[in-house]
Parts: sequence; structure tokens; C-alpha cells
Amino acid sequence: MLRIDDEKLGKILIDQGLISEKDLAKAVEEQNRRGLVEKPLGTFLSETGYVTEQNVLKALGIQFNLAVMDLKGMRVDPAVLKLVPEETARRFKVLPLYLVEKELTVCIADPTHIYTIDILANQTRCQIQPVLASERDILDALDYNYRNQAQPQSQVEEALLTSTDVKRLEEAGKEISIIRTVDGILLRAIQEGASDIHIESGKDKLSVRFRVDGILKEYDSFSPRQQPAIISRIKIMSQLDISERYKPQDGRIKLQMAEREIDVRVSTLPTYFGEKVVLRLLDQQKVQLNLEELELSPPHLNLLKNLIVQPYGLILVTGPTGSGKSTTLYSALNTIKSEEKNIVTVEDPVEYQIPLINQVQVNLKKDLTFANALRSILRQDPNVIMIGEIRDPETGQIATEAALTGHLVFSTLHTNDAPSSLIRLTEMGIEPFLLAPSLLGIVAQRLARKICAECKEFYIPRKPELDRLGIPEPAAEMKFARGKGCPACKGSGYKGRIAIHEILMADETIRNLIAERAPLASIRAYAAQTGFINMRVDGIRKIVKGLTTLEEVLRVTREL
Repeated sequence: MLRIDDEKLGKILIDQGLISEKDLAKAVEEQNRRGLVEKPLGTFLSETGYVTEQNVLKALGIQFNLAVMDLKGMRVDPAVLKLVPEETARRFKVLPLYLVEKELTVCIADPTHIYTIDILANQTRCQIQPVLASERDILDALDYNYRNQAQPQSQVEEALLTSTDVKRLEEAGKEISIIRTVDGILLRAIQEGASDIHIESGKDKLSVRFRVDGILKEYDSFSPRQQPAIISRIKIMSQLDISERYKPQDGRIKLQMAEREIDVRVSTLPTYFGEKVVLRLLDQQKVQLNLEELELSPPHLNLLKNLIVQPYGLILVTGPTGSGKSTTLYSALNTIKSEEKNIVTVEDPVEYQIPLINQVQVNLKKDLTFANALRSILRQDPNVIMIGEIRDPETGQIATEAALTGHLVFSTLHTNDAPSSLIRLTEMGIEPFLLAPSLLGIVAQRLARKICAECKEFYIPRKPELDRLGIPEPAAEMKFARGKGCPACKGSGYKGRIAIHEILMADETIRNLIAERAPLASIRAYAAQTGFINMRVDGIRKIVKGLTTLEEVLRVTREL
């Protein structure tokens, strides 16, 4: 006879398609036969291999309406750890995570142990908000956190709190609890793999949205009364003027999370209901990538490798904002950097710091524009120059002249595809007779969401899907993939992103077409004849490899 909680769990596992009725009955019979009826059903099922531990957690989360947490690499603020002594945490197999006002979020393994929550509430004098993780992950996290409790570095660099911050907060009349609130937002965004945090002031609430894998979703909201304190806290952290609410401001925050260093670019904007803040999270680990880690298709990888080893010329990377251009550029520089080369960049802003590379930050207030910085860089004996973006004719002119005079020049443009970049440059006023001999190649790219590896399944595509991609009836063995949705991907079926590319090589014919001011159609036609693989085709190849989906490729290449 199953306990009520176990009976509910079993039903959820069946409803979610995680176990069959036959296997569940067989498992219960085995549990009774072995005299393990006191052991929770979920524990028994995972230990005996009927379902995975992650699937049991997923079902428990549904049953008790609790979030499931990934504790790997999580470092908890020592001030929060002190609320629950290590002996208590190990006895009840719990991990305190963070404190917001008087609500303490605690990770537990067994949500049926109500008395554990009551004991913690009495000991901490806090309202307990439970979340779920596996017992093994909790024990590992206890070792990781309590063992490191004596170290001064906390989850987010001493909880992002310094004595100067405290003084300024007190002077501004803010409560220390707001610090915990902002830390909680940052921590969760990092755990979710967000690239941006949007904090938006509205009439009825302060909304917090995360951009994860290119998609914006609301993750939390607060009372409008908390808006001034939360915005002020972020301004203090990023060295902005907390008294200035009617002008846009830009700042920067440095965070240390476990072994990861994360830069946060902060931008404020006055709106009708108050200031909006956007924080861009820049994980310094990403800058350590080389070209092999970008998951380019083999033909594109070979082309790009060939481009970046040329002694001089212009290489452009193009695409909309958020398409991964900076990652591609930094990966290229990482691949070619050495002590024998003088590599200089001019950026607005400098997103990642790279060893062996001299990086210049544009400063319009000091008249340090892209063009002015480039002129100075050319007097610094550079081998390689990277320009964050060609924004104006003057910068474009200097870049092409530098490429013609023995320098390898990298830069970016905002265009839809590789061929149209040629028209964009000539429209900016760059003379074709300069552009044609200087250009080596153009890389265009988009980022598509990647299918979650934890819940990937393969299927035979139907004819309407193939028709949308322009693929004829396939052989019987052709399969596509999709994500079913699981806790790892928050039910979306996607986790992470993958780039799709096209690379236009500037051979002699392309250079002649540029010099002759040939129309875009002629350039496209010639490229197609010479084996040019456009982004749509590259995306289709990655669909067939099971890396992304039809919907994603069509979404990011819609305008092509």
C-alpha cells in the first residue's frame, strides 16, 4: 500500500511519461518484497534505475509546486550560511541559498519533511521558502560552501558589499535587505545563463526580465515602492550618480562567482514610470574560446582559419546586435595572438580583457573616437588591428588604408548578410578602388537556440517541414531532432545557442565586381556559382545534424 504522497508522485511520473504503469507496479512490488516500504518511493525508483534522479526531482517539483535548483558551482554568501549552522544543515540535508528581507530560500531534498521547515523557521526567525535539489547535490554543495566559509570571497564578491557601499546606502536611506534582493537577481541570472537583465519600471510593478538564449522572459517582479532602492543599489555598484534620474547613464560592475569572473555593463534610461536598467552579463570564460570551439561547419572553419593567418587585409564580421560577432572576433584574436605580434583593438566598450592584446576604449568626452584612436594605433607599429565597429566613412577609410599598408584588420558591420556588406561600405563613401584590393573576406552570422541535450529526441520530418526548407523528399533514414522539454531547459526544449554562418571570400572576380560597382544581384549570383554556403543552408545542415530546429533556423534567417 503506497503512502498518499508516494501515490501522487507515482501518478505524476506516469502522467509525465517518465515511467509506465507496469514498471511502477513492478517497482512497488519489489520495494515491498525487499522490506523498504519506509524509503520514499522516488528514492527507491532512482536507486533501482526505474527513473533518473532528475526525473524524480521534476515530478516532486510538480507535486509540491517547488522550483528545482542546479547547485553545481554555487557559492553561498557566508552571512547566509551563518543563519543555519553546518551541523543543522548536514543533519537535515538542507542548504540555505539567499535571504531577501525576512524570507530565507533553502534547498531541501525531501519536501515531505514538513518538520524540517518548521525547525529552520524557528531557528532562523525567517519565513522559509523551500526549493528542491537531489540529496547528493546538496551534500556536495554543503562540502563546497561550509568548507570555504572562512574565505573572505563570497558568492558575489563579498555579497557585492563594501564599507563604502554601506555608508552610501545608509546616507541614501536604503535598507541592507535591498542589497540581498539585487544580489539574488544577479545570482539567478547567472545561474539561468542570461545574457541580459532588464529591470523595468511600470505602473503596478517593477518587472525583472532575463534574456536567455536570445529570448526575453519575465522571471520576477517587485512592488513599485522598491524601485528607487533597487535602482539606487545598482547605480552604487556601477559607480553611477544615484541622484541623476533624468539622464541616461552607463557603468560597469565586476562580479566573482566561484571560479568565474563576470563583467556587467550597466545602462540606465529614464522612462515614463521611472528608470529602466539593462545589465549585460559578460562571462570572461567565453573570451578564452578559439575557433574550433565556435562549432563552425567544417567548410566554414577551414575558410576562416585561412583568412586569419593572412599577413594583411580586411576581415569583416557582420550581423545584427546580439548575433555573436564579438565572440567570433575575440576567438580569432585568441587563435592568432602571440608574443611575436603586436595586436591592438579599439572598442566601445571593451567587453573582455585578453592577455597579450592592447585594448583601447573609445572615449567621446575626450575626443577619442574610433577614427582618432586608429590614427594613433597606426603609429604604434601594429601587426593586427581590431576595430569594434565601422560606424562612419572616416573609420572605414582608415581601416581600408591600414589593410592596404601591411596590417591585418578585423572589424564588424550591421548588415543582414555577407554580400550586402559590400554595398553598405560603398554607400558609406568608401571608394571601391580602395575596398576591392583590401578585402579578404566577410563572415555573416546569426545565433539559433540549440536543442537541449538532456531531452533531445529524433523524429522523421514530414513533407511540409521539408518543403519550408526547400529540401526534396528525403531518404528514409533522414531524421530531425527536437527537445521534449525538461527541468534542465525549463521546459523550452532549448539550452544554449549555436551560430550559423556564411563566409564570402574576396577572390579576384569579387574584387573586380566591387571595383566595377556591380549590383548586389551580380555578386550573389557569382558567389552561388562558386560554392558559397549561405546562412539558410548552413542552418539546414545543422538541423540535419540534430543541433537545432527548423523553427529556429527560420526565425533567425527570416529576412534573408
